[in-house]
Amino acid sequence: MSKSARTQRAAVGPEAGIGLGELENHLGYFVRRLQHWIFRDVNAALAAVDLDVILYSILETIAANPGTTQIAIAGALGIERARMVGLLDHLQKAGLIVRERSEQDRRAHALGLTPRGRVILRKANVAVAAHEKRVARRLGADNYRRALAALSQFETD
Repeated sequence: MSKSARTQRAAVGPEAGIGLGELENHLGYFVRRLQHWIFRDVNAALAAVDLDVILYSILETIAANPGTTQIAIAGALGIERARMVGLLDHLQKAGLIVRERSEQDRRAHALGLTPRGRVILRKANVAVAAHEKRVARRLGADNYRRALAALSQFETD
């Protein structure tokens, strides 16, 4: 990053005048800052439908994979199994999902959205689409597309 770009960024941020040292060369630092802003913004957008980014992610993943198990959803989203149970309990009590015994494995539960869950998810998707437009505006459309393409290639172990 050029010195003028760093100076311009520092001048508009809340930390005006604070040097970042080697952090200026660390992708993780900037990803964390972006993630913090994204989560704050998307959670504010989802509050209207009484969801947060984690609950929304679970609903969206269930919608994309009806009948899948909670273990598969937890693995795909990187949520600890013990925490996943509480999150699914919350969604079930809210009338957004159903758990049924899996026909393939009677020890597992297949997950699905209720009609109310589908309605809430459609509303949430509208809110998230508006949020994504805000992210694209902040990053610039080309940078947004490049970041999405690059980060979607990242594989966790």
